[in-house]
Amino acid sequence: MTGAFRTYQPTITRPITDDDLQTPEAQLAVALGAAIRWQLWFFFTPDEHGFGGLAMPCDDLPRRVPAEAADALFTVIDGVARHTGATELILALERRGGPDPGRLDREWMLVAATAADRAAVRLRAVLISHTRGVREHAPPAPTLPLSALSEETLGA
Repeated sequence: MTGAFRTYQPTITRPITDDDLQTPEAQLAVALGAAIRWQLWFFFTPDEHGFGGLAMPCDDLPRRVPAEAADALFTVIDGVARHTGATELILALERRGGPDPGRLDREWMLVAATAADRAAVRLRAVLISHTRGVREHAPPAPTLPLSALSEETLGA
């Protein structure tokens, strides 16, 4: 994956300052810290309409993306969006290893981007919590073919 990224420095050796917490992504990076085990996180960001935000860890997912993953993630993202009014999502992949996304990371990123797009939820960023800290990556563009959209999704 090419594109911009931001590495969040661990704050173990110094106190956390307001500068460390400027954006929701930065706040989540501080909260996540270095990876402990494989899991996927959905962070639905707070909005101006009173929704306070929501964090959902998903630790029962396989490391390899199953064929039905896009539909399963769509069901989760769409359900949360419908019940809370959430319109933005930050995805975090927590896993051991380096900060750059590998093939399996990119597959999960793409499936989540497609599912969020289908649910009309903006994927703001992807955080990778790795062995030494957290790195923010730009989300991939969804690759959902138009023929895969149902009439209900299109609003027909």
